[in-house]
Amino acid sequence: MKKFINALFMGLIVLGLGYYMAGSYLKDKNTEFAQSFNHYNLLAKRSPKFMQVDYEDADKESDGSYTFYADSYDRQGNWHEIDLHSDDDLNNGQLVKLDTKGSYVKDYQVISPDDLPYKLYRMFNN
Repeated sequence: MKKFINALFMGLIVLGLGYYMAGSYLKDKNTEFAQSFNHYNLLAKRSPKFMQVDYEDADKESDGSYTFYADSYDRQGNWHEIDLHSDDDLNNGQLVKLDTKGSYVKDYQVISPDDLPYKLYRMFNN
């Protein structure tokens, strides 16, 4: 019985360390697997990011939607690579606030320049 408990305990430690290492590595990656993993990743923080729509960096899908491969920024002005899939008609140059968890985009909304943090307002208006 003691060997079974030790084996179970060691297995849980190995799984926990594996999850921690994978979560730490994937929280800022932008692959399809990383986005799926970040949906449930306890180590990825939920935070808003801001991007400007640019159709030059977008792919049109067969169903008429677009996937934007864009540079996004958090409130402090740190750069993050984000893929945004949108069925909506967005105008070129429009500002979008992304509700993200790691690289996974939960939701987005179109905002005006006045809704940007000051640091990003200067960055996007230069």
